[in-house]
Parts: sequence; structure tokens; C-alpha cells
Amino acid sequence: MLGYHRCPSVYNRMPHSYPAVDNDYLAYYPYNSGTMYNQTANMTTAQAPYFLLQNPPPVLSDNRPVTRLTLFKELTGFPNYGNPSGNADILYTGTRGVWTFQIPASLLLFGLRGAQLVIRGVLDDHYDIAESRYAARITINNITVFNGRVPFVHGRPAGGIFNNWRELVLNIPNLRRNNRVEIVNTSDANPDDWIAFDWMELRIATLG
Repeated sequence: MLGYHRCPSVYNRMPHSYPAVDNDYLAYYPYNSGTMYNQTANMTTAQAPYFLLQNPPPVLSDNRPVTRLTLFKELTGFPNYGNPSGNADILYTGTRGVWTFQIPASLLLFGLRGAQLVIRGVLDDHYDIAESRYAARITINNITVFNGRVPFVHGRPAGGIFNNWRELVLNIPNLRRNNRVEIVNTSDANPDDWIAFDWMELRIATLG
């Protein structure tokens, strides 16, 4: 019978205010009617060491540190748009620009492990021109490392210091002491549409 427990009549005797019932089937009357709290352990944490299934151990590494050196070049050809400098270099459709990075001889003593060129760029604020029409060809030491649509967006706010610059990261396959970076604006856009560059950064990883 649901809600009743068969037990000797001398146990768990009900108060006299309850209706009379068969002594062989006494309604359950709890000894402790206070609030019951959930005592279930969190079996997924270290707070339950008795639980047989434990979390997998952490997967760690402790590799040898790599020394990274940076050569930073601020670009200041045009007195607007750059953030926070307020200056930037601009390439109009069909034009090209050349920049150089000379690695100090003292850095060559460490041994060069690899390098990347980081270019911070943005498109003009000509919002009626689709961003997909902007493209560039980038060569480093006469080797093409990028050729296609640039991953930049139209600059905002219009006419001011743009706050939505993006970075393009390129691997350098043939790092030299004197490095030549050339960018050609190959956009399918109008002659007065342009791509701006805020700064460039040569990141070098050494063997030392």
C-alpha cells in the first residue's frame, strides 16, 4: 500500500489527532521532519577521492624556450588614419611600395631559426566599394608569399583615426641580413581606392 509501512504497532505510533488506522499498517511518520539536504558528492572533482573513475591527468610539456627578436617599423607616409600614431602608408590601386628590414649583425650570432612578417593594414573608407575587390601581391626577397584578397576591412570611423586595423602574418622562407618587402596593390577597384598600412614587424626566432 503506497505511503504505508507494515511494522509492529509499538513502533512509530501516530499522534492521537490522526484518524484511526489498522495497527498493522501505520502511516509513515518521520522521526526527523527537518529540511533534508543533498549529500551527493561531486564525483567529477578531486573532492571525491573515493570515486573510482577520476579525471584524466593533465597533458603538459616543458619545451626549451625560444628567443624571439622583433624589428618594428612604424609607417608614417600620410598624416592620418594610423592608430595610435596618426600616420600610415597608403597604396592606391595599381601602385607598389618597397620597405626594407636590416638585421643587425649581432643578432646573427644567435643563429636564425625562422621569421615572420606582420603587416597591420586596413582598407579605405570608401564603403560603396566591396571589400572583396581589394587585393595585393606581397614578395619578400623576390619570393611571393601572398597573392590575393587582403584580409582587411574598410576603415572606421570615416575620415579619422581608424580603430579596426587587422594583422596579416606571413612566413619568411629566405631570411637574409638585408630583407626587401614589396607590396603591389592589385585591387579590382578605382584608381583612387587604397589600402593603408600602419606598421610592419619582423619577428625572428633564434636557435640560442
